[in-house]
Amino acid sequence: MKRRTIVLDRSKRIELAVMALALIVLAAVAWFTAGVVPIGVYYAYILGSVLIGLVLYFTLPRFDQPLRRRIVLLLLGTSLFGAAALRDPVAGLFQIEGLFFDLFSGVLFVAVIHYLIAKLIGPLVFGRVWCGWACWTATLLDQLPFKRSPGRRAGRWGALRYVHLAASFALVAVLWYGFHYRPGVGGATAFTWFMVGNAAYYLIAIGLAVALKDNRAFCKYLCPVAVPLKLSARHSLLRVQGDPTKCCSRRVCEKVCPMDIRIADYLASGERVLSTECILCQACLDVCPDNVLTLSFGRDQTVTERLRGRA
Repeated sequence: MKRRTIVLDRSKRIELAVMALALIVLAAVAWFTAGVVPIGVYYAYILGSVLIGLVLYFTLPRFDQPLRRRIVLLLLGTSLFGAAALRDPVAGLFQIEGLFFDLFSGVLFVAVIHYLIAKLIGPLVFGRVWCGWACWTATLLDQLPFKRSPGRRAGRWGALRYVHLAASFALVAVLWYGFHYRPGVGGATAFTWFMVGNAAYYLIAIGLAVALKDNRAFCKYLCPVAVPLKLSARHSLLRVQGDPTKCCSRRVCEKVCPMDIRIADYLASGERVLSTECILCQACLDVCPDNVLTLSFGRDQTVTERLRGRA
């Protein structure tokens, strides 16, 4: 027990150091370039974060896997957020509202390309890996203290994300057609929209996490980006699988799953983990006492949702 406590303390120090370093780099870029950053800086920063993450992932497979994932998430989340916030604000927004603004404009701006690659095409192969390893909102949420989810809320909580998506679309439509608002005009309005929108997401996400004692409550119930991700993730090639004959049936994997997936039930039915809620965080692989679980590529005939509810 003492050894585990020491590891957690060290992990937190490492996480904070990585976050501080990432923020310092972003601040330095913003300070020295005065808001005009060459596109190569963004790509170099993101590529560097990806390379560090890959090195950590593949060279230290048994080194505190949850810590490795949070470090990679910190690196990718902060770098992508910085690239979105500090780049030329006239070029577009990366919020879901930015996607709608770009679609209404009829021009293939960066938001459309981003959502097409990261939220529609990518999940066809890798599922919702964005949510587990790159989302800048999740970067902050994973630092909150509610690591073990108490289970899903019953009722229509899951429908709130669709309501959020519809409300975002309606807001953009009213601004575009009713007030002839264009966020890219003048530049500063786009940057303000991006920062205010993200601040609202963070406040709501943190409040919901505290209220429900669940770090990923926003991801489960309110995140509008999860809607297109779930749509594509239904056909994902990369999923978790396991040998049911070797499963200990103690459901240790389910206790650490942040998205409340009943993993053992999939194994018992001879299926891979087919839930569109899976974010491929691989926490289940790390804690499996018999090393039964692994990642695999393949095609599945059906998609089923087996989720753990609250007691």
